Amino acid sequence: MTKRWITPCGICNTRWQGMLFAMGVGVAAATFAQAPAGTSESMSTVVHSQAPEKLANEVRSAISGLADAGVFGATAVQDLHLDLAIPAQRVSDLGLLVDSGRISRDGVLVVGVTPGLQAESMGLRGGDRILSFNQVQLAGVDSAVQRLRDTVAGLPDRADVALTIERSGRQSRVTGTVSSRRLPAMRLLVGNADAKQSPPVPVSSDVAGCGRISDFDVAPRQRQLHAARVLSIDGKLAGPTDAHVFRVGAGRHTLEVGERIDPKYLPFNDRQRQAGVGARGGKSLQVDVPANTTLLIAAKLNAKALADWRSAAYWEPVVWTTVDEACR
Repeated sequence: MTKRWITPCGICNTRWQGMLFAMGVGVAAATFAQAPAGTSESMSTVVHSQAPEKLANEVRSAISGLADAGVFGATAVQDLHLDLAIPAQRVSDLGLLVDSGRISRDGVLVVGVTPGLQAESMGLRGGDRILSFNQVQLAGVDSAVQRLRDTVAGLPDRADVALTIERSGRQSRVTGTVSSRRLPAMRLLVGNADAKQSPPVPVSSDVAGCGRISDFDVAPRQRQLHAARVLSIDGKLAGPTDAHVFRVGAGRHTLEVGERIDPKYLPFNDRQRQAGVGARGGKSLQVDVPANTTLLIAAKLNAKALADWRSAAYWEPVVWTTVDEACR
């Protein structure tokens, strides 16, 4: 029996598709993100008494589903040791469930909608096909779900949206407004507590307070922002190879950043890419880290030099957003 994925694509509310939570825009939904944080702070906010139990049930259900789907490969569930870290972020949730498993150029198929959210109030329902979203064509193109995700990721809060849909062979236009909300930074440890932990990330002097630098990939593709990797901080290797969040002292720091752009966004092949200057190291980026702030790093495509693989002028490292987070 072929397994089909129902993907959140940045606009949906679901527990599936390689994630433990519906994380919203920018989060890759096709893989199970693993990144030791060592950075999450305890939250003093009062939590509803039923929230921990409900969250635990959702996590157990998600782990079970992921195991059944083969996401963990040959690793037995009882032997899992995963450290998931996700920085605070803004998410836009239309409550729209779409099918990313079906190979089709006829638009994005709506599987269902979440009751009470915007997609339902706009009149969308299972069986609809989204042909365009805010004039971005989704029918007749490859990677339509990714294009839809990227489009939603670039929307500001309270943005007006217009969709062209097909239902029962007829086309119509529906409109609505996208609302955003903030999600806190999250850290979830799954597996054997006695399993070997990654070594701590080096911390620079934090006499004036501390902040964080993160290359966790939640950058919106609609803004030509892509995955990057912090290779070093102030000349020192940036912690374990699987770490994505680095605690540093407040103040100025020099980063070496490498690009991790998906090849489908580049007009040259991997052999040319590896022959270019960019393959021999990263690019330098100076950042000022305020106390109690996380800086998110990305690789920004340069549209004017997109084909220049020799000098790696096709990209540059940037701080694409900052998040207020307590650091102690």
